[in-house]
Amino acid sequence: MMNRELNSIFENFTKSTFAMADKKYKGKKHKSYLRESTESAENMYINSLSSDIDLYSNDDFLETTKEKFRLIVGKEGKYKNQETIGTHPDFKHLENTNDIENYYATSMFVDIKNSTSIYLKTGDLIWTKTFKNMVLRIITVFMQVFDGHVHRLQGDAVFGYFTWKDKDKEDAVIDALNCASFLLYYIENGLNSQLSKLGYEPLKIRIGIDFGYDNDVIWSEYGLSPATEVTTTSLHTDLAAKLQNKASSNTIMIGDNIKELLDLPDEFIDIKTYQENGEKKKDYYILNREEKRYKMWIFKHHKYLEYFPYLKSDMFKMTCHADDEKYNPNISALPKGKSLVFKVTHPFTIPAKGTNNIRFEWKKENRGVEAKEAGDDGWLDANETRGNKAYEATAYKGHHIMVCSVKQNGRVMETLKFGIFIK
Repeated sequence: MMNRELNSIFENFTKSTFAMADKKYKGKKHKSYLRESTESAENMYINSLSSDIDLYSNDDFLETTKEKFRLIVGKEGKYKNQETIGTHPDFKHLENTNDIENYYATSMFVDIKNSTSIYLKTGDLIWTKTFKNMVLRIITVFMQVFDGHVHRLQGDAVFGYFTWKDKDKEDAVIDALNCASFLLYYIENGLNSQLSKLGYEPLKIRIGIDFGYDNDVIWSEYGLSPATEVTTTSLHTDLAAKLQNKASSNTIMIGDNIKELLDLPDEFIDIKTYQENGEKKKDYYILNREEKRYKMWIFKHHKYLEYFPYLKSDMFKMTCHADDEKYNPNISALPKGKSLVFKVTHPFTIPAKGTNNIRFEWKKENRGVEAKEAGDDGWLDANETRGNKAYEATAYKGHHIMVCSVKQNGRVMETLKFGIFIK
């Protein structure tokens, strides 16, 4: 069951998206396919939406919804992408120059699958444009929430960067993975259910993400004035689009640099397969040439999202503080040597005084190359526990988890899993 607050936010995203699309469509003096769907008694969604269409189509309503979403995932303040699409704000100084700059790039390419069939089914260009724009707006919203910069809209696709001069490369990659994972979570658990009620096929997208280090990326201006743009020259920027093309519906493909940079556990990755002469074969490489071989991986976002405890429980809360500063699950990569305090609370079951026959069982799993080399990997007891609190410290690069099983009178009431990146 989805967290009620998050469910409300997702509903508001959908209402805002539909309302903006319907309002613009109606303005073209065409009969709205959304409104047409509500002519039957069982479809009341757009009818109820229509009564407040001015509210839901208002930019302030969408901005407020984005701010609430950012608070849940642990993004403080206004999102970073306050500029229009095009030149990245951190590289505007390269406009109208021949200068080049080496700086890392985290690139994401998101494509609407089978978008051509929208026109073929309806025969209506205006509705096709309206629906595609609706999806591009959704993708843009999620990129903004996770501090991405929308660089370009390419027909039925969005290309963006998660690079920022004041952000470590690990955090930029984590932002991109979180954006992609929550975008698919929203489509699968929010948007598609409403599309189904309106009689439409589920939305399917494909996502490709790759990362290039400073020495592998050049930022510079392309084009002939005044038709110019500042963009990147990098194999890894190009590969983001190629990875997207390799992705199946509603999946994420990542380049090997991402896996290595974060030391992602095997639990989160898989190898793409294909059929040849009736035999299942593994497809390891997005680039397989004599000059260079570069691996690709399926990023298993469903497994990754298991380590966001607020997606698991609506009542039990699991929090973490790193050196007294709040750390939301999987929001950034912490440095080594940070003291961690985990805490589980419940507004009714766990009173302020006394435990009401509640017991907490704390376990951690250290993962990654460094923990393995130190002989400190696998499932272990937490360093120190005091009832509903556990005390730890960051020590090894990689993705690690803290698990708390809450028991009352010997019965497991909830098991919460909290993910932490360490750089």
